[in-house]
Amino acid sequence: MLAVYVTWPQGLYLYSTVTQHPDTFFSMWRLSWFAHALQTDPRHLFDGNIYYPELRTLAYSDATLLQGALGAPLLWVGAPPTLVYNLLFILGIAGSGVAMFALAHHLVGSARAALVAAAAFTLAPYRPLHFMHLELQWMMWIPLALLALHRTIEERSWRAAVLTGICLWLQVLSCVYYGIFLSVALAVVGTILLATNMRRAAGVLPLLVLAAVVAAVLTIPYAQPYVANAKALGERTLDEVYRFSASPLSYVTWPKTNRWFGWTAVRFQGEELRLAPGIVATVLALVSLFVQRRKTLWIYLALCVLTIELSFGMNGHLYPLVRAVAAPFRNLRAPARFSVIALCALAVLAAFGVEWLERRLAGHRRSHWLVAAIIAAMIIEMAPLPLPLTTVPLAQPPLYRYIAHSGPAVVADFPMPSPIDVQRFDPYYEFYSRHHWRPLINGYSGYYSNAHFKVVEAMVGFPDDVSMEQLRALNVRWVVIHEHLYKPSEFIDLLIRIAPRRDLRSHGAFGDWQGSAQLFELSR
Repeated sequence: MLAVYVTWPQGLYLYSTVTQHPDTFFSMWRLSWFAHALQTDPRHLFDGNIYYPELRTLAYSDATLLQGALGAPLLWVGAPPTLVYNLLFILGIAGSGVAMFALAHHLVGSARAALVAAAAFTLAPYRPLHFMHLELQWMMWIPLALLALHRTIEERSWRAAVLTGICLWLQVLSCVYYGIFLSVALAVVGTILLATNMRRAAGVLPLLVLAAVVAAVLTIPYAQPYVANAKALGERTLDEVYRFSASPLSYVTWPKTNRWFGWTAVRFQGEELRLAPGIVATVLALVSLFVQRRKTLWIYLALCVLTIELSFGMNGHLYPLVRAVAAPFRNLRAPARFSVIALCALAVLAAFGVEWLERRLAGHRRSHWLVAAIIAAMIIEMAPLPLPLTTVPLAQPPLYRYIAHSGPAVVADFPMPSPIDVQRFDPYYEFYSRHHWRPLINGYSGYYSNAHFKVVEAMVGFPDDVSMEQLRALNVRWVVIHEHLYKPSEFIDLLIRIAPRRDLRSHGAFGDWQGSAQLFELSR
C-alpha cells in the first residue's frame, strides 16, 4: 500500500497510463527490446535497434536485465508494455521495503521497529524524485546483501557468503549504479565488522573472498559490453559529474512533488539534487545516536556519513580520489545517487531509535500505538502531489504496420533532434519502434556518441544534399515526417522543400501514435 501511495495515482491506472517523462518511454523500450531480442536473436541482446549502425546500444544506459527477464514472459503473452512497466515499477518500491524490513529486523530484533525502517525506505522522498527511473526504484538487493553479509560473519556460513555475492550481482542486473555503490557499502561494513572482531577475521576472511568471487564471476559477462562502450565512448566529462554532484543543501531540499516541502525545490534546478531524507526518519536516527551504544548502530552511522560525503561527488573530498583510482566511477554521471546507501543506513538507525522508544514505553497502556503513530506521521510528511500521467496508445499505428510489412529497412524519424537538444522526440520514436523493430538512426539513452552527434549535425538542413548524403551512408530507406511534431508553417515549408527531390518518393500519409505522418522512401 505504501508503494501505491508514494506513486499516487499511478496505481489506479496501471494498464495504459504511465508517468509523463521521456525516461519512462525509454524504460518501456528497454523492456520491450529485451523480450523481443530473447525471442529473435539473444546473441545480439545488447545491440538495440537505436543509433544505427552503432553496436551495444542497450549498454549506453542501464540495461535493467533483471527487470527485463521478469517482464519478458508478460510481454510474450500479450501484456501491454505500460502494464508491465507499472507493475515492475511498483514491485521495485514494495520489494525494497520488504528487504529493509528483513535487514532491520535482523539487526534490531524488533518487528515493529523494522516496520518503521521499511516505511522510511519505502516512502523516502528519493522515490518520487526518480518517478521516471525504473532502475532507481530497484534497491531491494542493497539491504538483502547487507543482511547476507552480517549472517556470513556472524554464522561463518558459506551459504550466506554465496548469497552475498548473488545479491550484489542481482543489484548490478537491476541497476548498475547501485551495484557499484553496494560494493562500496559491503566493503565498508565488512571491514569495520572484521576490524572490531579480530578473533573472527581468520575464519571469515575466506568467506568474504568467496562472496567477492561469486559476484565477480556472475557480473563479468554482463560487464563486457559496458567495458567495450567505455573504451569506445570515453569517460563522463567533469562538467557532467559536477552537474550531478550533491551539496549539504541538497539534504534539506525536497522534491517538488512533495505537498508540504516541495517549495524548497527552488534551491536546485537539477532534479537529482533534492535529497532530503525525511524529518521523522532523521529524528528517530538522531534519537538512536543519543541513547544507544550498540556497535552495529555506529557502523551504520559511519556508512551513512561516508556515503553522504561520496554523494557530494566533485563537490566533496572522497569522490574525486575514488574516481581517480576506480575505473567504474569514471563512467558514472550522478554521484548524488550515492545517497541511496545513506537512506538505507538511515532507515536502520531509525529502527534503533524506535526500538529504544519501545523499551522505554514498555508496559504503558498506549505503547502499542507507537509504531502506528510514527508510520502515520511519515505518511503525512511524505504526502505526494499527484504524479503527472499520460495515456499511451497501445494499438499498432498504420504507419508502423506498413513499415513492419515492407521488409528489412533502416528508418529515420523527423523532426530530428538539434545539436543543442539531442533528446527532443527520440524517446517516443524509440518506444514506438517496438511496432516494427527496424533499425533507427535516432536514439535516446544515457550516452550520445560522437558519431551520433555528427548525424544530428548533418540533419540540420534536411532535405539538403548534406543530409541526404548522410542518410544514404546510413542505408536509410524510410524517412518518416511526423506532422504533429512540427508547427503548421514549418511542416508546410518542409514539404515544399522535399517536393523537388526525386530521391524521396512519397508513400502517402499514415496515422502514427498521435496524428499523421508522411512516409518517404529514399532511393539508393
